[in-house]
Amino acid sequence: MRSFDLSYDAEDDFLEVTFAVFDENMSRTVALNDHILLFTDLGLQAVLGITFYSYARLLGVSETDMTALRPLPQAQIDSILSLLSKPPARLFFDVTDPEGLIARIEAPSIHRLLDDEP
Repeated sequence: MRSFDLSYDAEDDFLEVTFAVFDENMSRTVALNDHILLFTDLGLQAVLGITFYSYARLLGVSETDMTALRPLPQAQIDSILSLLSKPPARLFFDVTDPEGLIARIEAPSIHRLLDDEP
């Protein structure tokens, strides 16, 4: 069973999920696009948290482009895509086209958040 903190603001349609307590000085913030921020360790080995702006809208569209990744070196893009395909991030992302940097945003159940193992 994993620990997590889940916070949703309906008025602003803002979802924040934290999987570990982290120091902002010892973590990395990666923008996937204008609506999604991924928080990782400095080495891109673990997802520490995810912030979604306009979460309900993201759930309502069939595809979400991760356009902010395009300027990054391919090795970093590959590391980020790998993180998105493993727990806990994979519960929120279905990367449908890795080469096109396209994903579908998911709404996992609490049960899945508790039980999905790496």
